Amino acid sequence: MTWRIPRTLCLAALCACAGGGKDAGVDLTKPVTGAEASNAAIAYNKALQEKKSENFIEATRLFEYVRTNFPYSQYSAMAELGVADMSFDREDWGAAATQFQDFVKSHPSHPKADYAAYRAGMAYFQDRPSDFFLLPPSYEKDQGPVRQALEALNRFVNGYPKSEYIPKAKALISDCRELLAAHERYVAEFYVKNEQWKGAAQRYMTLADTYGDLRDGTMHGESLWNAANAWQKANDPGDERAVLRRLVQEAPRSPHLKAAEQRLAQIPAAAPATPPKPAAGEAPPAQPPPAQTPPGQAPQTPATETPQSPPAPPPLKPALTPPGG
Repeated sequence: MTWRIPRTLCLAALCACAGGGKDAGVDLTKPVTGAEASNAAIAYNKALQEKKSENFIEATRLFEYVRTNFPYSQYSAMAELGVADMSFDREDWGAAATQFQDFVKSHPSHPKADYAAYRAGMAYFQDRPSDFFLLPPSYEKDQGPVRQALEALNRFVNGYPKSEYIPKAKALISDCRELLAAHERYVAEFYVKNEQWKGAAQRYMTLADTYGDLRDGTMHGESLWNAANAWQKANDPGDERAVLRRLVQEAPRSPHLKAAEQRLAQIPAAAPATPPKPAAGEAPPAQPPPAQTPPGQAPQTPATETPQSPPAPPPLKPALTPPGG
C-alpha cells in the first residue's frame, strides 16, 4: 500500500505553526507594480523566480498578469503554461488537468504542447484514489480519474509519438490499466459473492477482452474460465459453451485447457445462448395474423372462456451495485 499525504496539507500545517509564510495574505488580484508592470519578460522571469522559491500564489499572480496584459507577447503562452504548472504544484489536480488541456487546444503547434498534454494525463493520474491505510482499498473506489488519465495519456501518445515523455507516458498507461483491471476484478468478485452470475460473467468477459494482455497474457485465459463458471452457475449452457470455445482457441497455455475441453464435450452443440437484446427503437416482433375464414362459410364465434389469472412469479432478487461501480 502507498500512503500519500497531499503537500498542500503539509504546507498548511507549516504555515499554521509559523504564523504565516511568504504567501500568507497575498491577494491574487493585487495589481503588479514596478518594472514587472511594463515589461513582459521581466514579469515572466520574476514569476519563474517565485515558482522556484515555491511561492506559488505570487508566481501564479505574475503568470496571470503576463497572460492577461501581454496577450500578443511570446511570453503569454508560457505564462499560461506556468499557471497550469502552479495548479499542479499546489496539487489542484482537476484545475491542472483542465488548464494543460486548454493549453494544448489553444496552442497545438507550440513547442511545449507535448509537455502540456503529458502533464494533463499526469494530473488526472495523481487524482486517483489513494491506498490510505484507514480507508478501503483504492480498487473499491470510483476509478473516474484513472479512466480520464488513461484517455489523456493515450491521446498524448497518439498525438506526439516522438515526444521525450513517451516512455514515462507508456509506463503510466500500464499503471492505469492495472488499476482498472483490479477494479473490474473486484466488481466481478462482488457479483460472485452475491450470486449474480450473469453480472459476474459479463465483468469477467470485460477483463478478458480489455485487460487480457496483462500479466503476460495469463489474465485472458483466467478471466475466460471464470466467465464460463459464472455462465454455468447461471444455467446458461449456450454462453458457457461459447466462452469455453474461446478459451480453447485463444488461451492454449491456460492451466484450465483440459478441463475446458472436457466440459465442451458434455455441452450440446445446439445449446441456446442468451438471446440478443432488441436495438433501441426496434419494433417488437409482429403478431401472427388471425385465422382466415374459408369462402362461403360463416365466421365462427369463439367460445367464451373464463380468464384465469396466471401463477404469481417468484420474487426477484434485487440487483446489487458494488461500491465504486
